[in-house]
Amino acid sequence: MIDTQNAIFKMIENCLNQEDPRMPKARIRSLCVLVGCSISLVACGGKEDTSQNTSLSAGDSQASMMIASSFPGSGKSKFTLADGPDVCFRAAAKELGDTAKVSELTSFFSLGKDIDPMASAPSGEMTSCIVQYQSPQDPRKLQEVSMDVTTGSFGPPRPVEITVMGGDASEFRLEDHLIAFSHINAAGLKAIMDGQKASMDQVYGKYGWSGVRLQSPDAFDSKHTLRLDLDGRLASNDIKKGGYASISTDGKTIRRNFLKP
Repeated sequence: MIDTQNAIFKMIENCLNQEDPRMPKARIRSLCVLVGCSISLVACGGKEDTSQNTSLSAGDSQASMMIASSFPGSGKSKFTLADGPDVCFRAAAKELGDTAKVSELTSFFSLGKDIDPMASAPSGEMTSCIVQYQSPQDPRKLQEVSMDVTTGSFGPPRPVEITVMGGDASEFRLEDHLIAFSHINAAGLKAIMDGQKASMDQVYGKYGWSGVRLQSPDAFDSKHTLRLDLDGRLASNDIKKGGYASISTDGKTIRRNFLKP
């Protein structure tokens, strides 16, 4: 049973990730995102303070997977986690340029059938790579590109509609939710992942890193953060559980660690 602070963190994170309609009182106004064909910024309640932090999030794994590239037939992914946790970041930066300003990036990796019987790809294969970035034609707008993971190439950009709900839309600044690729060190996540091995081995009989993401500012952080998702089978009873950790964009500091159930 986690303590009260962690429980509050979990509920706020769930709100931001569309997993739980409940929202505790917060010291700031956070805006939750609804993902489908558009992004909606939804106020989750609480009083504002002078920081007026908002969130622009790609949502949870299930929502992101709905728009993720999928395997055509028995196609094999071009990339795996063995290519580095930053493999999607590198590919996107090559496609868009190091100076491109991004809002969010989401990459997922197969857990394999040993952990997830529904998995359609071998463990470690990248199953999606999606990036949302500032439109070169109109800096007020976002675009999104998804990778065809079987070829490693990105499809044409799609517009992302931003709808501000529960707040003053005229005060929304896209610039507050953007960061250049050149300021992100996702390669540093490898050391974080390796450093967690001993601790994870005590809890999980088997586990895998299922997601590597860039998340925009939210109720926890006034700046972008990197996120690692983990899923595994508990050593005690083989039940499937998972968690996540939020890391600074330099890839060095763990801000929140919920990798253990």
